[in-house]
Amino acid sequence: MNKHSHLFHYGLAVAACGVALALARPLDAPSSCFLLAIIVSGLFGGRGPGLLAVGFSAIAFNFLFLPSPLSLSSPSSSLFRFGVFVVTALTTNQLIEARRRIEESRRRIDETLTKTQARLSRATQIATVAEFAASIAHEISQPLSAVVANGQACLQWLSAEQPNLTNARVAAERIIRDGKDAGEVVRHIRALFKKTAPEKVALSVNEVIEEVLSLIRNETVRKRIGIETDLQKELPLTLGDRVQLQQLVFNLLLNGIEAMEILASRPKKLHIRSRLENSDAILVEIRDYGTGLADSEKVFEAFYTTKEKGMGMGLSICRSIVEAHGGRLGITPSQGPGTTFFFTLPLASRLTT
Repeated sequence: MNKHSHLFHYGLAVAACGVALALARPLDAPSSCFLLAIIVSGLFGGRGPGLLAVGFSAIAFNFLFLPSPLSLSSPSSSLFRFGVFVVTALTTNQLIEARRRIEESRRRIDETLTKTQARLSRATQIATVAEFAASIAHEISQPLSAVVANGQACLQWLSAEQPNLTNARVAAERIIRDGKDAGEVVRHIRALFKKTAPEKVALSVNEVIEEVLSLIRNETVRKRIGIETDLQKELPLTLGDRVQLQQLVFNLLLNGIEAMEILASRPKKLHIRSRLENSDAILVEIRDYGTGLADSEKVFEAFYTTKEKGMGMGLSICRSIVEAHGGRLGITPSQGPGTTFFFTLPLASRLTT
């Protein structure tokens, strides 16, 4: 606080006391008028100006509003009246100061919260990238592996004593196709990070599930996890972004795999079921036989995780994907061990009518 501010605040206290003094006699309310001056001085000036107002008010009250100025021989009623006024004035100033400090504190807290929210927003982006890193590697490794394999095959066909140009051409075409697939994976995931609207096309949910199962087959075999599917045949199509829905199914399956890592007393298995929920939506259920969940609502909150190295973003991102497609994601009570996640997707026919 600079010198001019100090002068202004203390000048305000003097002015407030002057106004109170001018109004006190006509209104016959010295206590109320001076207390109002103290409140104004304390609120806008702080503790010092408030105490100054208390001092001026006490002097004016003593000399102008008591039968006679106080002395050792003053009546006890005058002493009591003055004492009550001074105590009330000091208490009022103290309460005003306490309020100012509280307001200065809920303001600093607001500033801190604003800064924290900005950092949290940045941390969310970083955590999302970290959470997606493993799944991106799984998704993009398939087309890249195919590119390498077809490139080697192409070289073999061309290196033969009698080059097989037909087979080499087929291998080269496959390289182009798989390279485009890898680029599409990257492009769609970048779009997801940017929170752009998904590119929705009519697609089969069962095909999406089968595609993801093929991606994680090596992982489930390595960890001795059985896969059971109950996919309703001839399900109607839904409108969706294929890569985002693959990411959704992948995250839910990966969540189930991780939930069964410490199991030793019972078989590890994942059960995936799809069916027509009603005339408007498709229902997909993914059940693991792991350790279950303590809190079925918190798991969808960002940064909530029960995993030692988890970021707590996977299920939050899953919910965002489902909601962006007009569906819902939740947990169904399981009969027996494990957890059953479900999500719904509206039918393409409902969205296009």
